[in-house]
Amino acid sequence: MNALALTPLAAYGLAGIVALLIILMHLLRPRPMQRAVSSMVLWEAVLRQRRKYHTRWRWLMSLLLCLVVGLALALALGRPDGFGPAQSRVVVLLDNSASMATRTRDGQSRWLHAVASARELIGSTGVDVMLVDTMGRAPVSGFVRPARALEALEHIEVVGYGVARAPLLPESGAFDVHVISDGVASFRIPPTAVVHSVFEPAVNVAITGLQIRALPADPLRIEAFVQVYNASITPMRVRLSLRGDKRFEVTRQLSMNAGELIDATFDISGFDQGVLAAAAMAGHDAYPQDDIAFAMVAPHRARNVLLVTAGNTRLEDAIRSLPGVRLRVIAPAAWRDTMSADVYLFDRFAPQQLPPRGALLFRPQEVSWMPLSQRAVTQPVVTDWARDNSLLDGVAWPSLRVGNASVIAGMPDKVEALVSTADGALIVASTGASRWIVAGFSPEDSNLSLHPGLPVFLGNALRWLDESETVIDSGLGAVRVPLAKARIVDGAGRVLTSESFAGETMFDADKPDVYTAVADGVRLRVIAGVLDPREADVNMTRFNGSQRGTMKPPGHARIEPWMALVAIALVFIVVEWVAWTRRLAL
Repeated sequence: MNALALTPLAAYGLAGIVALLIILMHLLRPRPMQRAVSSMVLWEAVLRQRRKYHTRWRWLMSLLLCLVVGLALALALGRPDGFGPAQSRVVVLLDNSASMATRTRDGQSRWLHAVASARELIGSTGVDVMLVDTMGRAPVSGFVRPARALEALEHIEVVGYGVARAPLLPESGAFDVHVISDGVASFRIPPTAVVHSVFEPAVNVAITGLQIRALPADPLRIEAFVQVYNASITPMRVRLSLRGDKRFEVTRQLSMNAGELIDATFDISGFDQGVLAAAAMAGHDAYPQDDIAFAMVAPHRARNVLLVTAGNTRLEDAIRSLPGVRLRVIAPAAWRDTMSADVYLFDRFAPQQLPPRGALLFRPQEVSWMPLSQRAVTQPVVTDWARDNSLLDGVAWPSLRVGNASVIAGMPDKVEALVSTADGALIVASTGASRWIVAGFSPEDSNLSLHPGLPVFLGNALRWLDESETVIDSGLGAVRVPLAKARIVDGAGRVLTSESFAGETMFDADKPDVYTAVADGVRLRVIAGVLDPREADVNMTRFNGSQRGTMKPPGHARIEPWMALVAIALVFIVVEWVAWTRRLAL
């Protein structure tokens, strides 16, 4: 019936013509039939007994039945969805979530097919249209004319990040809802909506995990852990590649079953430092957004550590036990600001100037470059610690016992409390451009010197202090960096649009890449990527079947108005037939 749908004006015209014809046919009196009879006496008696109004009533009933049948069929032919107060407007809900960027066999994407379906749907209606999408990017709101909706349609794009949500629709008013989607995103579909599916099975292989780690026993040996996911519905041959620059590349061939996750380990000790890219390549991959991931490889070399102390054997032994460390020990009197090292450690001493590289200070005296207000306490008890900070990994901080310490009361800007007590912070770290860590106690004044956690904490601290730049791991979408008015550059060197407020800079990471933020001589790297198996599941549709088409939402049935009108016409035809068989009709 949709193919025979008429415009509202044509439908009204058809109904009027049908009603007029039926009335004219009832007003048209048939020619009297003449028969020769022997006498008129008997018929005259019958006519005298029959009441005139009874004949008029039968005529009106016949006319009414015919009008109901004829108008019901005419309205069904005109498809009531296109006119009248019950179907006066149309809502088109477009799914523009990430999976809609998946390519189909014809070389286009699901999104391009969705736009074509929406264009055809909007162009075929003569009523007002509300155009909405699942990611909140539609440039119009409310019901507009089809021409305006078609214009706005060209400005909607697929969004590669975020959660798809069905927008709020008007609570009152009559409208039909059409949903155009691939069925992968889990937004709510209205139960009476007509669904236009653009789903088509696709090949997709994704990088869902990438981590760089140094071996605890040998920090000069670096390994990359890569997780690969075959989100296709068929087995695939995958080429997994890690590339650092033109001189470093390692590859591996993988045979993966449908839905299989594989964890691969690579020795990348031959790559000195910098950006490392992992890529999974498969034939006819239809969703390239998750084929690549990035990571930063820190320098892995022997680390020169300078310890300034009046004498602390246990601290020296703990540092010497760390692999890949070359330790030099001097007395506080021998300290000069020009001394160079990769990392500086100060025991009960603080230089008057900030060291040029990262520094770890145990119970230092107050100095001008370190804006910390310290207060002496006895036997402080650890009440909290930064559980998500890698500096504190591998140490049982609740079991720490300290005799005498200096706690920091009040946190200045760009300083983070790592270990806290009821009296103040016991260990703090700088979050600014210069890296330093301050512990309000010396290891020999605590049980940490007798605990295996001391070398672990020192190893974490030396690694963090020796990093040349701060690296932030982020998903796609809005990213905030702790730099005011920073200049944001992507991996290709393009400057991105950003906004700065409250000492931070925000920008949109719309694709996997390594972004660089620079402000006041401070450089910060942002590693943005997908790394989520749920994002790679472009074949997990909730629609039945595997081809594009129009359908009703699963589990919901809808009686079309034209069906109800045809049923009404059939009922009154039966009523007319019963009346005729019982001699009640003309």
